[in-house]
Amino acid sequence: MPVLTEATFLLRFSVEAQRDLLLWAHRSLDIDQATAADLPRIAALLTKYRDLPADFADASLIALAERLNLSCVATLDSDFDVYRALGKRALVNAFFDQP
Repeated sequence: MPVLTEATFLLRFSVEAQRDLLLWAHRSLDIDQATAADLPRIAALLTKYRDLPADFADASLIALAERLNLSCVATLDSDFDVYRALGKRALVNAFFDQP
């Protein structure tokens, strides 16, 4: 959900674009319901990356990938490759990296 929050913020120029994103997400995505349990890890990641442009959406995506043992994420954040999951594991960005 934090990623949808950030995406709608980026689309703040158009209520219609925000609406379309949310309707698409409702039809097309499996929305994670366990982010609340990730909050301690998200807080730790924000502390770890405090000198970078890490934000809540970035940290929540890393925590989600760790919890679900994912190696590939989809983000428009082109500098996401700086972040590491547990075990110093790099995450592949589906939009920018070749898996």
